[in-house]
Amino acid sequence: MQPYRPPAYQIHAFNCPLCAAYAKQDWKQISISMPHPSSPHAMQTVLVSEVRLAYCAHCNQFSVWLNGAMVHPDVANAPLANSDLPDEVKADYEESRQILARSPRGAAALLRLAVQKFCKHLGGKGTNLNEDIAELVKKGLPELLQQSLDAVRVIGNNAVHPGQIDINDNPDSAARLFELVNLVCDYMVTQPKRVKEIYAKLPPAQKDAIKARDAD
Repeated sequence: MQPYRPPAYQIHAFNCPLCAAYAKQDWKQISISMPHPSSPHAMQTVLVSEVRLAYCAHCNQFSVWLNGAMVHPDVANAPLANSDLPDEVKADYEESRQILARSPRGAAALLRLAVQKFCKHLGGKGTNLNEDIAELVKKGLPELLQQSLDAVRVIGNNAVHPGQIDINDNPDSAARLFELVNLVCDYMVTQPKRVKEIYAKLPPAQKDAIKARDAD
């Protein structure tokens, strides 16, 4: 899974908030032309120090930054969904991503719903997230992935731990949850799919030899 580099002020390469590609960003300062105070017929160029544009080398579009904060497009610094997420899970993931900047708590709630659906896809019942995670652990879910799922389940959920983590005050905590969901999908879905694709391309004679070896 390719690491996600969120947009950041004056960084020269990150995942573009417009096209999502990891690409070089060319920063430009805004300037405007206006009449010179001493001569109305003469024009002067004035730099707008508070505004910067970051031009993406991949899509040739630009994001707008005001006083070091991105104001266009209005999206949060969260990675795109892993393409191998089931469609119904991906829909909740993307909706959560779209509202993250405006409502971190609402985004976390949607992401928990996405994880609950994902657990059902992985073999859980899909009715109780905590019980589904426990069931997946019994089936051999690695501890790292269990911790990832539990982090999504707990963070920002006041019904579980009231007041301990306020993601409205710390939206970065909510943003990190998206990475954990993609991590679980990469391990449970993407990597097995890639292994199967590679193995399927082995010559039939080699696969027969492997089966014969394992049958001994």
